[in-house]
Amino acid sequence: MSEQRTERWLWIGGTAAAWAATTALTPTLPYVTAVYCPLVALGSLCVSPVYGAALGVASLAASIALTRGDPAHALPVALGVVGVWVAAYLAARRRRDEQEDFERILSLVRHISSRLDPAEVPTAIVRTAREATGAKASSLRLLAADGKTLELRAAEGLSRTYMDKGPVDVRRTPIDRKVLQGEIVTIHDAATDPRVQYPHEAHEEGIASVLCVPLKRKDDVIGVLRVYSARPRQFSGRDVRMLVALSDHAVIALRQAELHRATLTFMRKVTHELRAPLAAIGSYLKVLLEGIAGSLTQQQTDMLRRADRRTTLLLEEVNDLLSLSRARLDKPSEANVEFRLPAVVDGVVSLMKPKAEAGGVALGVECAADLPPLVGSPEDIEELVSNLVSNAVKYTPSGGSVMASAKLNGQGVLLRVSDTGIGIPADDLPRLFNEFHRCTNVRQSGIEGTGLGMAIVKTIADRHHAEVRVESEEGKGTTIEVRFPLGRA
Repeated sequence: MSEQRTERWLWIGGTAAAWAATTALTPTLPYVTAVYCPLVALGSLCVSPVYGAALGVASLAASIALTRGDPAHALPVALGVVGVWVAAYLAARRRRDEQEDFERILSLVRHISSRLDPAEVPTAIVRTAREATGAKASSLRLLAADGKTLELRAAEGLSRTYMDKGPVDVRRTPIDRKVLQGEIVTIHDAATDPRVQYPHEAHEEGIASVLCVPLKRKDDVIGVLRVYSARPRQFSGRDVRMLVALSDHAVIALRQAELHRATLTFMRKVTHELRAPLAAIGSYLKVLLEGIAGSLTQQQTDMLRRADRRTTLLLEEVNDLLSLSRARLDKPSEANVEFRLPAVVDGVVSLMKPKAEAGGVALGVECAADLPPLVGSPEDIEELVSNLVSNAVKYTPSGGSVMASAKLNGQGVLLRVSDTGIGIPADDLPRLFNEFHRCTNVRQSGIEGTGLGMAIVKTIADRHHAEVRVESEEGKGTTIEVRFPLGRA
């Protein structure tokens, strides 16, 4: 804002100086020569307002020095100088608009790129396209494997009736055929354009103009991104440029989501195959340690105990990887099931009590009895609560305490897990939800873990539209809050 104010005062000052000089003095130079110096200032203004203002003042000083009193030359010189400043203002304004467009696109691209869930990326794309162009609605259709139909992946601002048409046959839609050939298509008036296949339905939907851009991956077009307006001739060249830039980044985001899904699928398959043999190895090690297969020397016992500890840790990591991939790949396992959060918290605390008591940690629970029910997946929420309580107990030394609570908070239900444990260093807080991240004080303490628990918590919370907040101070403890919206979890 300060830079814009500086430029504005430079233009105002320069124009005022030009007006004052050219009305008070009379140049004797020919018209072309009289406006030459101010015009040179325009070139400098396009590069820098400061240099332009300096050169503009210098040109006026030169004109003043050469004046001898002919009023006939005053008006054209004044108009020439003022024209230069107006043109410079418009040029700088265009530059600012382009800079604003760039920053806006960058912000929108970051919004899309932050999504890796294949189910979330298409929705983020259409929402971003709608915001970028100020459109009434937007939709994203991707080309099917047969290359003959376009399948709806996401839409926003359109009625269910308008969206539920099934796959679009490309052979019957001239607009989509053009777009799939790599062309940008603009429908200025859906009511009169003969290319519109269903003008009556478009009118009922309130659609007057449409902008369609192709989604290109190298030389291939993989889909169509559309925005819809309620007014004819709504979309400008600026909207076209914005949507084309957005479509390029949308293709990248879709590809990243595909690769992310493939990675998760592979991880899920590998960890699933590892779990059974690891469990069997752990069982055999325990049989040997219990002496069922014969007596052991002290050295053999120590070696088997280390192997058993490592196997248990590896099995925990495999189970966490399976939980993480399931949370990111699958839809909530029991969607639209009504349940009560206090019952879930009470169940988790009961299971964790023996572990807490064994470590000398006081584990308590405090849940309001009159909380409204949530709707979502109780199985996933139980996993979320288990990770929070388990971490709190694990990282709280003997003599400390852990409290799990649930209460009504504004328009949501608040789950809070607090402990008096080792806390989280400030430098580790921004990376707390990263996969495999373990805090520096945890690594130094020698406490074993997988570094996946908080990643699982964040994934489940995001898929259930919940907000996670962390407060912690190293050496004093941690409080983690998860706020669930009423009506769903």
